Amino acid sequence: MKFYAGGHLTFYMPGRRHSLEIALPQPAPLREVLTQLGIPLPEVALTAVNGELVEAETVMVRDEDVVKVFSAVNGG
Repeated sequence: MKFYAGGHLTFYMPGRRHSLEIALPQPAPLREVLTQLGIPLPEVALTAVNGELVEAETVMVRDEDVVKVFSAVNGG
């Protein structure tokens, strides 16, 4: 699975990178993948799988998917 994190979610990524590849031997709930990465689900505002908006709490992802997660826009 190709995984991309946007906004401040890169803070939780290994090496604070924006993307990484994750091997998924079988379909898995995205919420579990996020937990394994240490990304708090409440921090995720938008989620897209293969270009379609989905709910991070309920979607299942597969090894061939492209997943993008984004935090809410913050400013000051």
